[in-house]
Amino acid sequence: MKLIPPSANKSRFSRYRVFLLAVVTVLFSHCSTLAQTDQYDSIDGFISPFRSIELSSDEAGAISELAVEEGDLIETGGTVAKLDNRVQELQVQIAQELAQTTSQLIAANQLLEKRKEISRRLDELKRRGHASQSEIIRAEMELSIAQAKVLAAKEEKAVREIELRRAEVQLDRRTISSPFDGIVAKIHRREGEFLSPLHPEVATIIQVDKLLASFAIMSNQLSDFSIDQEYTIRLENGSLVKGKVYRIGVETDSQSGTVDIKLLIDNPNMKLRSGESCSLSF
Repeated sequence: MKLIPPSANKSRFSRYRVFLLAVVTVLFSHCSTLAQTDQYDSIDGFISPFRSIELSSDEAGAISELAVEEGDLIETGGTVAKLDNRVQELQVQIAQELAQTTSQLIAANQLLEKRKEISRRLDELKRRGHASQSEIIRAEMELSIAQAKVLAAKEEKAVREIELRRAEVQLDRRTISSPFDGIVAKIHRREGEFLSPLHPEVATIIQVDKLLASFAIMSNQLSDFSIDQEYTIRLENGSLVKGKVYRIGVETDSQSGTVDIKLLIDNPNMKLRSGESCSLSF
């Protein structure tokens, strides 16, 4: 039996260790390269509604009617809720009656016509020498007063018409309407609940006929993107959609060194859902 010197075993072990170390180094370098390439070629992001608002009221009061439920489609100007408006309806009725009142203007016009007739008769008497100068001066003064009363009555009528429009606006403000076509995503208050300046939210309305895909890209990759440029976006379920660059952030995040970009996705049938993850390849 031939014995192997210990020095030979140590030499073989050293060569084997060097070989393993070389293999691990190559594999690690290859994986790092793949990770960097994947990081550059594909970016993860998420999909959000094109527009989302917490629909609120600048009027305080109790909700008397809720016209929608979660998931309902709503058009621009569609009624979401109504506040108790009994007082405002009475104010409109009072303002309408006052705006339609013409008694003061009629009386002022009648008085003006009488004063004009008196002035004409005094002018005839003056030509005949049967009217004194003081009577003529007094008639002219009374005619001026009558003309001023007609003008005041017209101004009063105009003010009452403005008061009517203000009452109608106050009544309209008791109705909470959607500012755009969308979907009711969440109901915050229901019938009987009170809206206050601290908690004015009624419902969340989102617009999803268009969607925004948001991504955070490295600032040195900005040259690959321009407004209206089209890219392919992979959705969470594996399907592909087209998106155009809608907005590029103006600031770079100091911690991550990334810039936010948003791609616009047309969703006319509203089959795509917001809130899902997606990826962008470029």
